[in-house]
Amino acid sequence: MHDLTGDADAVFIGMECDGAPLSWLYGPLLTKPIPRKLDQSRRSNGSDFEKAIAVVDQLRPKQVYVYAMGQEPWLTYLTSIRYTDESRPIVESNKLVAECRSRGLISERLFGQKELILKAK
Repeated sequence: MHDLTGDADAVFIGMECDGAPLSWLYGPLLTKPIPRKLDQSRRSNGSDFEKAIAVVDQLRPKQVYVYAMGQEPWLTYLTSIRYTDESRPIVESNKLVAECRSRGLISERLFGQKELILKAK
């Protein structure tokens, strides 16, 4: 993709490293129940630090944002997610944000809302 478009203005990357099981999102679409082992093996996970920084290295963006973490308090009722500073997605996303900032990139883990204005070239 980078060869076609050049450096990206911004990259938005999901870092829910563990993710929900297959049935959590796609269960209503399945025609029959699936075994728990299979359900747990097909998780809708995002990127860890290594995968995310590889995307940054490939696309060479000016800005990097971690999104879709489900940290907003109103989502707890749907996802039951309660992160701590030791939670894998928090640790991994902190590493990504720190690495991007050390490279001089604008980077943060989004929470609630963020307004960005991207100018056309």
